[in-house]
Amino acid sequence: MIESHDKFDVTARVWRALADPTRRRILDMLRERPHMTGELCDACPLSRFAVMKHLDVLEEAGLIAVRRRGRERWNYLNAIPLQQIYERWLRPYEAAWASSLLRLGETARQRKEGDMPASTGLRELDVQQDLRIDAPAEDVFNALVQDTDAWWGPPYVHGPHARSIRLELEPGGRLWEDWGDSEGAVWGRIHVWRRNERLELIGPFGMAGPVHGMVIFELQPDGSGTLLRFSHRAVGAITDRELATYNDGWRNLLGRLAAYVERGERLGFAGTPPALP
Repeated sequence: MIESHDKFDVTARVWRALADPTRRRILDMLRERPHMTGELCDACPLSRFAVMKHLDVLEEAGLIAVRRRGRERWNYLNAIPLQQIYERWLRPYEAAWASSLLRLGETARQRKEGDMPASTGLRELDVQQDLRIDAPAEDVFNALVQDTDAWWGPPYVHGPHARSIRLELEPGGRLWEDWGDSEGAVWGRIHVWRRNERLELIGPFGMAGPVHGMVIFELQPDGSGTLLRFSHRAVGAITDRELATYNDGWRNLLGRLAAYVERGERLGFAGTPPALP
């Protein structure tokens, strides 16, 4: 099957954006943490106008997510387009044993470093992702709230007993993990929801310590598709591991959501999740 011109154009924009060394340097900086536009301009040996042009190219390619807070413009790495390129061009040629070795190495590193929260007190998590899904907002919203099992599943669960993820679609309704026999764990509760437009949830979202967090799914029409703007902000006793892994975890879950809506791939509880490096 030949890819649509829309998808081809999106992929081409990503490759063009990555071809420039200044833009790659900006992405490297954003991989470490979000930056204000002024910080990026100060770090690059170019005029502010030139840096802004590079940021426009990266935003057009979907490689950065921009959030405005008052007079400040914050730039976040949006790695979903890179994940999609990886899935399209690299995963088909990836040997299964290589993925296993990568997972083994990551597990060993985490055990060596430990998983203790910093002794300095409260810490903040700030994850922002933008993803264009080639489907109407109604289809995306229904997948979010009705077919959650189709894209949410291992390894993004509390334990081996998890059998499904459920959402009670009403204000205060639970997003919870069902372990059977009336047992389970609550990820969050619905704070606001508007059909086909917005879903806000408040809760710990799998974090072990006392944490207050908010997750937002915002849907905007984008031509024949939908722009999904995702946000997860939290504060509390957040561990080093949680800070390091939640960005990638959400990126993979949102990628599964897009795969389900666009191609019917069921990579959650209701299907067979891929082996993730």
